Amino acid sequence: MSTFCPFSCLFLMTRPLATSARIRKILAAHDNLPALLTSIDKLRGADRDEALQRALGLTEINDQTRPEELGEDVLALRELAEAVEAAVRGENSSALGLNWGD
Repeated sequence: MSTFCPFSCLFLMTRPLATSARIRKILAAHDNLPALLTSIDKLRGADRDEALQRALGLTEINDQTRPEELGEDVLALRELAEAVEAAVRGENSSALGLNWGD
């Protein structure tokens, strides 16, 4: 049995139920996240991976389309990803973490 939960499902489920105050605060502060997560969630395969990388502002260093400054959506999604990582990681500081490559 699969435990896969789409991005939009994660957002909708965690907004009222999140035990992390930081996650609740981020979700409440960024009304644009549901639409962004839902649009990525509708994609599959390589298209989904590429859209997620673009949404997080992650592209190859040599990619000329990489913006010099990160937009509000990118920063909001990164903030949410970091909050989820912190909630999942807990006190385990030796676990691998996010590296945005900035």
